[in-house]
Amino acid sequence: MDDLRQIIAANLVLYRKEAHYTQQQIAEKINYSDKAVSKWERAEGVPDIIVLKSLADLYGITVNDFLTTHSGKRKKLRLRDFWAKRWLIALLSAGLVFLIATIITVIWWIVAPEDGGRVAKYAYIAAIPVSLIVTLVFSCVWGRLWMRCAVASALIWTLCLLLHLVIIESSDYAWMFYLIGAALQVLVILWFVLEYFIRRGKNK
Repeated sequence: MDDLRQIIAANLVLYRKEAHYTQQQIAEKINYSDKAVSKWERAEGVPDIIVLKSLADLYGITVNDFLTTHSGKRKKLRLRDFWAKRWLIALLSAGLVFLIATIITVIWWIVAPEDGGRVAKYAYIAAIPVSLIVTLVFSCVWGRLWMRCAVASALIWTLCLLLHLVIIESSDYAWMFYLIGAALQVLVILWFVLEYFIRRGKNK
């Protein structure tokens, strides 16, 4: 029984770290305290079967994977495939945004050919921030902290470009949008640094 408890504890730690979650994040996802998660990972207790099933679903594995000792390489490959599938879903969702932009462009070109080029330009420019919003949602659920920061930064500047080209393309005051973007970028960086130190403190 003690050997099994040690195996479960080791697997709980490995899968959590491979998925880049903190103990606090796992606790929030399964509605337990971080102290309980810490206790399980120190082999001072064993989560019940319902918790193990929830964690297995979260990591894309089976409950039996928590009970078995296997090579680290095999576990890493399985988790890598799991995360690849998740990001493929995110990319497909973002791609659907560009598909919708293409459909709108084609229909507009058929109905009003004289405005087709202008609509195509705006449709595809607008599709960029919309697809980034979709990607940001997935990165908040599945991604790492630096991914969220990168996607949020890209979203800020593409929104600035969209406002510049669509709203006041010929105005002398268009640069003000980028000034706002710069202020937002500073806030994103500060949020990234703050979140990094908070997570680092929780992992100690």
